[in-house]
Amino acid sequence: MNSNRISIALISLGTVLIITSVVLFALVAADVFGGTTGNSSLETVAGFGSIETPTPGPSPTPTHRFPPGSNAPVTRLIIDSVSIDAPVVEKGVDAAGVMEAPDNAYDVAWYDFSAHPGFGSGNAVFAGHVDYIRVGPAVFWNLKDLNPGDIIRVQLADGTEYRYAVTFKNQFDAATAPVADIVGQNTPTEMLTMITCGGTFNSATHQYDKRLVVRAERIPETPPAELPPGA
Repeated sequence: MNSNRISIALISLGTVLIITSVVLFALVAADVFGGTTGNSSLETVAGFGSIETPTPGPSPTPTHRFPPGSNAPVTRLIIDSVSIDAPVVEKGVDAAGVMEAPDNAYDVAWYDFSAHPGFGSGNAVFAGHVDYIRVGPAVFWNLKDLNPGDIIRVQLADGTEYRYAVTFKNQFDAATAPVADIVGQNTPTEMLTMITCGGTFNSATHQYDKRLVVRAERIPETPPAELPPGA
């Protein structure tokens, strides 16, 4: 009788230990290998390194296509076609010349070395994470699904909104990308550039080996529809 009780107790204890081991292994695997919970973290660069303060190019010929711009802070980036609606935070370049990444999965960074949206020239540069540890897909996960002509909206703190249409999408090796061309300010028209990670994640360096770059050109605001006579 006693031996049966001991056997049952040992079996129960063994079962508990096995279940505990499986749970602990799953938690460790999710933390170390990312699993479906994302790879990027505070250490992951969403943009590029080797950034130097761009030298402004020649001023483009005025086209009078747009009203005067607003200096209000950039607050939001919206792309309805791929379900992006995100707050914008201002970032810069660190002491090593690397673009500072957003601090979480949800923010998009606008870089203070780039053009402020709305002034009819220059290149406004934004970056965001493609995924994030213990979150999964992040703010720019769907950037890969953009197509030429898709509309990007940038909103400012004073309620001003600017619209851009996608013209270009390409993936570059992070180590050899033409960074000056991607983030440079010598553009003939007002442009917007968005950058996120792609390719393969290196768990030792916490970095992706490629960057997805999407560029868009500012377009005029849609004029209000004219009312029919007598309306």
